[in-house]
Amino acid sequence: MEYHVLDNGLRLIMNRTEAPTVGIAVGVGIGSIYEDKNMRGISHFAEHVVYRAHPNIDLEIEGLGGVSDAYTERTLTMYLFEIIPSELENLLRLIYRLLSNRKIDSEDLEKERQVILSEIKMRNDDPGTLIYDLGPKSLFGDSDYGDPVIGTDESVSSIMVKDLMDFLESYYTPDNTVISIWGPIGMPTNKITEIFSGWSGKSKRKKTPTMGRGAPIVIRKSVDSAYLSYSWYRYFNNQDPYMAMVKSSLLDFHLVSGLSSYLLSRFRKGGLTYAIDADRDFLPNAYYYQIVISAINEKSIDMVKEELTNALLNINEIFNDEDYLRKRLRYFRYLMSDYMRRPLQIAESMTYMELKLGKHNIEEFNKSLETNFKMPLDDLLSNGIWSLIIPE
Repeated sequence: MEYHVLDNGLRLIMNRTEAPTVGIAVGVGIGSIYEDKNMRGISHFAEHVVYRAHPNIDLEIEGLGGVSDAYTERTLTMYLFEIIPSELENLLRLIYRLLSNRKIDSEDLEKERQVILSEIKMRNDDPGTLIYDLGPKSLFGDSDYGDPVIGTDESVSSIMVKDLMDFLESYYTPDNTVISIWGPIGMPTNKITEIFSGWSGKSKRKKTPTMGRGAPIVIRKSVDSAYLSYSWYRYFNNQDPYMAMVKSSLLDFHLVSGLSSYLLSRFRKGGLTYAIDADRDFLPNAYYYQIVISAINEKSIDMVKEELTNALLNINEIFNDEDYLRKRLRYFRYLMSDYMRRPLQIAESMTYMELKLGKHNIEEFNKSLETNFKMPLDDLLSNGIWSLIIPE
């Protein structure tokens, strides 16, 4: 593992290992909770317009023998690339041009605005997507933590070229960026650092985000079945954030990973639903978790609520069943083995952890997961808030 901090502040993490492809994850330390309310969604907007800096960008990346993806969260924006090893240098030079660009064409901006407004409409129309926005809104209300990452029609419609140029100048800077590269890196380190050494700029200080108080949300829509969200958060207080991330990853595994997981097996056995998912995030000084139960019969809502409440109250009962834990540990090892053969996923995790925790050793993190596999998890739970989308 190589870890370098360039003179311009860029953090570069590399692991040279055998693999069929090279994974590259670029993380910028800016997301929706640091935006002004009237600019809500500008981080996500910037994610879109960055690709407009290069004509025919999709053809260029695929033409190099690679793929690309991106997403925006509450505290970061992530750009993901995977490439055949022979074209790594060409892709890195393309990434540099994307990141360092400050020019935005007004025509490109309007095209991306329409794409984002369409995306907002799709999210609001689809109950299976909208339910994920209700979790943080019910917890944190009308605040930086509670607002949707993507923004609203009003905020996205108000963002202008100058706003985005100022935003990129303020936060798309090398000292606010982490790049992780994993795979057969056939380039000397100095040649890689040379590509990004000409990138300049200093990040503007990010604001302290607001955390409001929410309330349960019930939305009636033209749907055939109900969608439920149960969300909560816990402050880290004196708990080591690294261990909190370890334990939250284990909680996620035990609750919803695989058909034999604690919640899925309970709900399937009771005939209540076959669709349970979870979402979680590490926010400044706090851990957020959401359980989503989709496509259930409206008449079963109370029964589903009761079952989930009882399940969470008794989460530690799984640690009394050695046979269950032994088998689940084997499944966990399978998932880790599968995960560790995917260069892009490993690079993404390294960048994510470095931005969130200032740590990036994924193999060490995986060992911590296995070491703490049987650690009780009830201290990560808290009284939560229900949100519902139900048929009209």
